[in-house]
Amino acid sequence: MYYYWAYGLTIQSSVLFPELFPMEETGRTDVELVIGDVPDTIAGETGFRSSHLMISSSEYLLHVKDIASYYVQEGSKLIIQPTEGADWESIRLFCLSNAFAALLHQRNQIPLHCSAFIDQGELVLIMGESGAGKSTTLAAMINKGFIPFSDDVCVPVISDSNEELYLYSSYPMMKYWLDTYDKIDIAGGLKDRKIRPDQEKYGVYFHDRFSRTPMKVKRVVLIEKDSSVSEVATRAIQGIELFQRLERNAYRGEYIGFSGLQKEHFMVFSRIANTAKTMLISRPADENSIATVAEMIVRDL
Repeated sequence: MYYYWAYGLTIQSSVLFPELFPMEETGRTDVELVIGDVPDTIAGETGFRSSHLMISSSEYLLHVKDIASYYVQEGSKLIIQPTEGADWESIRLFCLSNAFAALLHQRNQIPLHCSAFIDQGELVLIMGESGAGKSTTLAAMINKGFIPFSDDVCVPVISDSNEELYLYSSYPMMKYWLDTYDKIDIAGGLKDRKIRPDQEKYGVYFHDRFSRTPMKVKRVVLIEKDSSVSEVATRAIQGIELFQRLERNAYRGEYIGFSGLQKEHFMVFSRIANTAKTMLISRPADENSIATVAEMIVRDL
C-alpha cells in the first residue's frame, strides 16, 4: 500500500503514483484508491448520462476507451478498472485529471485550472486557455528564481479561522510538450518521463521544492494569444469582465452543472476577483514572446 498527499488530501493507494508526493503511513486518510471492478451505472436520476460518462453530486463513472474505467463515490473512494494491455502512464494521467476533479467536486471544492508560483510566501496564478502559454511562462518564472507551486491545478479552500481564501497545490510534476524545450530552458532540458507513450509531452518532477502549505493569492495573471496584436501588451481588468474571464478557469468546469456546485463556483471566483490584483497580458499568436511576458510579470511584482 502507498500513501500520498495531493490536492490538499491524504490518499491511501494500491497503485504506485510517482507523480504524487509520498507520505508515511497514516491512520487517517481522506481518499481510498484501489484497483477493482466499477459498477455498470450510477444511482439516481439527476446529473449527466452518456455511453461513456455519468455524473451526479455523489457519483462519477467514466470509461476511457482502451485505457480504463473510473468510479468515484462520495469524494472519498476511487476505483480504477484498467483495460487489458493499457499503459499505466495513461491510466494514471486520466485518474489525476478527470477522476480527481470529480472527487474534488463531490467534496464541494472547485479546482482551478492554472499554473502557480510562490513570491514572498504568496501565490501568483497564471491562467489562460489551452495553448496560451501557462506552463511555459511558469518555466520562465522558475528560471528567474521563483519557486513552483503547481503546474496546472490549484484547489481553493476557505479558512475556518479567518474566512479567507487559500489554495492548495495538486502534485509535484510539471508537463511540457517537446517543442516547448526549444522555446525556453526547462530544468536544464530534463525530461523525467513521457506522460503518455504516444505523445511528445514530458513530466518534470519538483518533489524537492514542493509545498503542501495552503497559500493566499496575491496576483492573477491572465494570458491570451491575440492575432490582432503585434507586440505584448498588458492592462488591468476588473468587474464583470474579470469575473467572466476567471470563471472560465474552473478545472473540468463541464462537470460543475451536473454536480450541483453553481453556488460554490460563484463564491470562489468572486473572492479571487475581489481580493487579488489581476492583469491581462495579450501576446502575438505567431511568435515566441514568453520572455517578454515573464519580464512584465516581474516588473508588476
